[in-house]
Amino acid sequence: MKPTIVTFPQLETERLILREFRLDETDQMALFRLFSDGRVTRFYNVETFTEPEQAWRMLQRRHSRFWQGRGIRWAITLKGHDELIGSCGFNSLNKKQNAGELGYELARPYWNRGIMTEAVTAATEYGFDELHLKRLEAWIMPENRASANLLLKVGFQSEGIFQGKGYWNGRFHDLELFSLLQEQWQHR
Repeated sequence: MKPTIVTFPQLETERLILREFRLDETDQMALFRLFSDGRVTRFYNVETFTEPEQAWRMLQRRHSRFWQGRGIRWAITLKGHDELIGSCGFNSLNKKQNAGELGYELARPYWNRGIMTEAVTAATEYGFDELHLKRLEAWIMPENRASANLLLKVGFQSEGIFQGKGYWNGRFHDLELFSLLQEQWQHR
């Protein structure tokens, strides 16, 4: 799905600015700190980072996905502070199905403050209102109840657990699928 705009969209909520990833050392090191925390990556399909170069490669992928029309991930920052504390957005956009796959992560010092609920709500609204998506999906590990609770709070519904659906770090993982349709979002 190609973006219909020529600049990366910045989103603003009550407490947050969701902005484009910057290809600079500041965002690289913030992303490295985020993904070098084993508690953040515990339920994530990536190995915990040990080298800043891993963050640089992720930063480049996330930056380029938007310009290739394949996805959109926002860097989450607090208003008045430009430091990246997490990200959220669509890992992939499927033009044929008018669907997006939601993903997100947040630095541990910011957990349990409603920040990710605020960010995911803004991304969801953008997906339905601006990208005109009909369906959003999010895959999580069933043990990640904090993530499940976040999705339920925003309006997603569980479609069940798919055994052995994911494979990373040398083994298969069960994944739970959550979905939200545009009509459900409009009538919440």
